[in-house]
Amino acid sequence: MVNTQQLRNFKTDFTISLSTFNDIPSISKKIIEHYSKCYSKHNFAVRVLLPREKNSDNVNLKSKKLGHQLQSELLFGIRKAKQRPNLKEFRYIHDEEHFGWILFDPSLSDLLE
Repeated sequence: MVNTQQLRNFKTDFTISLSTFNDIPSISKKIIEHYSKCYSKHNFAVRVLLPREKNSDNVNLKSKKLGHQLQSELLFGIRKAKQRPNLKEFRYIHDEEHFGWILFDPSLSDLLE
């Protein structure tokens, strides 16, 4: 079982903060380009930070929708690039202000154990 501290410290190629729906196309494009570069090497790992507030269901619901929208864009873009989506993911509470979402190649799974 993976604990939150392991996820917070998991080394990723880069971390992106996503807070608005307008950012999704550019962030999606950046992640897809990186995925294409890492596809054959099986070393893809990216962290996305989404907004979080303890006492605001609206903010947390928006974060959930942002994550689902980004996931749809990523899967569509990867397939459009004629590649097979081969990703594993972990969603967790990163800190007081962010949810964390790590997307990575399944071959890196043993780094979390």
